[in-house]
Amino acid sequence: MNEPIPFPSRTMPRLRLGHLVFAVRRPDRWQRLCTEMLGLPAPVANLDGSLGFQVDDAAQRLIVIQGRADDLQVLGLECADDFALDALLLRVRAAGVPVVPSDAALREARRVRRLVRLLDPAGTFVELYTGPQLAARGFASEAMPGGFRTGELGLGHVALIARDMAAMQDFYGRVLGFGLSERLESKTGPIEVHGEFMHCNRRHHSLALFDLPMRKRLHHFMLQANELSDVGRAFDRARRLRVPLSLGLGQHPDPDGTFSFYAATPSGFDFEIGAGSKEIEPAGWVARRTDVTSAWGHKPRVRLQLKMAAELIASRLAA
Repeated sequence: MNEPIPFPSRTMPRLRLGHLVFAVRRPDRWQRLCTEMLGLPAPVANLDGSLGFQVDDAAQRLIVIQGRADDLQVLGLECADDFALDALLLRVRAAGVPVVPSDAALREARRVRRLVRLLDPAGTFVELYTGPQLAARGFASEAMPGGFRTGELGLGHVALIARDMAAMQDFYGRVLGFGLSERLESKTGPIEVHGEFMHCNRRHHSLALFDLPMRKRLHHFMLQANELSDVGRAFDRARRLRVPLSLGLGQHPDPDGTFSFYAATPSGFDFEIGAGSKEIEPAGWVARRTDVTSAWGHKPRVRLQLKMAAELIASRLAA
């Protein structure tokens, strides 16, 4: 099933997913994941103690800082320029959402020129910024020789857990101006899966919202490789390094079409490495409704099945 659904059109903000900040218990394990598994260069050290990992020509895209949450702490959205940021702030303030300016120390730690902060309904900081610092050297990786697809599309995508789907969709849709690409209504075993895939540029989704019985804010983040062969190499590398796999190789259905696999980070949520993602034309895009998550493959591993069962039991006991 893949049918159009009505969704109000809106002016697309000039935005892209820019950086993600993870508060983690074991930064050393994350450093191994990022360099050995994801194939990223050695990190830059920031004055706030965080480690910043390069994914493209920007100084840092994935940022790791010591913390007990083992979860996503910050979602960074890069505005095309100061005019785009000012226009978005007018929209945010008109919606009554508090805006927190940054100090020089935070801007230095994020390696950006200008930055303000919001708080989404799930408690995740959203940083709107301009002027990311460039890396000292262009991205180069023996493990991912084709590099990653970013540019105007931004950094892959992020999938958040939405315990209050209406509030999260309102925040990212009405307030920040994301458009709805696709809505998912499905079932995995006893678990009802409700999802919304949202775009802020030509990427099918930079943001996904899932109503699932999970305790973390983050379900997974995705990095898009330029070459299909790099996904295969990464899959072999995950097995060689004994990184726990969650979903095997598979392909999401059109209009996304990503060929990918999922595996676990040291913090428990997943990363996805994919390629071949299709782009959409935001102007006039008609959102779809679907009940399938994969055209083929993406077979869940036993570890993921046990994890979801435990999360479902915990959510029912807490209710």
